[in-house]
Amino acid sequence: MRIINMNAKKLAIVTTLGLSMAVAGRADAGTGGSYQTIQQAIAANSVDSIKAELERTEFLVCAACVDLVTPLIDHSDFRVRTVAAWWLARRGVAKQVQVNMITRLSQPDSTAALNAADVLGEFHYVSSIPALGAALSNPIFSGAARAEMARALGTIGRPAGTQYLTAALADSDPTVRSASLVALRTISGFRDGSVAAPLCADSDPGVRADAAVTVGMMKYAGGASALVTALGDPSPTVRKKAAWALGEVGAPASVASGPLQNAASNDASPLVRSLAKAALTKLK
Repeated sequence: MRIINMNAKKLAIVTTLGLSMAVAGRADAGTGGSYQTIQQAIAANSVDSIKAELERTEFLVCAACVDLVTPLIDHSDFRVRTVAAWWLARRGVAKQVQVNMITRLSQPDSTAALNAADVLGEFHYVSSIPALGAALSNPIFSGAARAEMARALGTIGRPAGTQYLTAALADSDPTVRSASLVALRTISGFRDGSVAAPLCADSDPGVRADAAVTVGMMKYAGGASALVTALGDPSPTVRKKAAWALGEVGAPASVASGPLQNAASNDASPLVRSLAKAALTKLK
């Protein structure tokens, strides 16, 4: 009995300590850093250190820190650019930074425009959508920059970006088409899988795979025939996505049962075979 009581006491102490640490952790979140710690992290050029310090100084009142952090929006690492944007969005300079980034989208520098897109996406301002949309269709920018503009529209996630992303599905660069498909999946309320179905036959395997996923996520049953065709794709990644998507859309058995049974039995990829078997159980 004495042993039981001692164990209970130890458990109570551990539990109390754990709760105290949890409360302390919540209280310290976003606090504790300084100008010096930010400066040291930037000097070390460690992505993890920079992220940790900026997150720790979320609520730090430090006007001088803005001058330290602002150059990070042109850092070579996407993670640093976005955490810098996140940090700046919480400061009084946010609107001016937005204006500066939008100005970049009207100038012929793809790298500067790409970085600006990352910042504007992280700011989540609806007012940035028209400028990002116009830049997305501007051939003066590289495919990589325009793909980043599509991603930014997806990050903002508002319906106003839909028209620009659907138009970009016809872009000549496959990275832009893929990025636009992925971005459409994050637009609030967007469920029109019909825009993605034709891209299941795109010339680029990455686009075909993203199109199949988009059709599946939108549960667009009208895309079943395109997905069945994709089951015979040379790329196992495309076939895998198509098999999964056929189950997600609840494809008609009359359309998909035979091709899925064939894939479940004969596909060279064990993962495709497994997904095809699972999809067969979801047909209508």
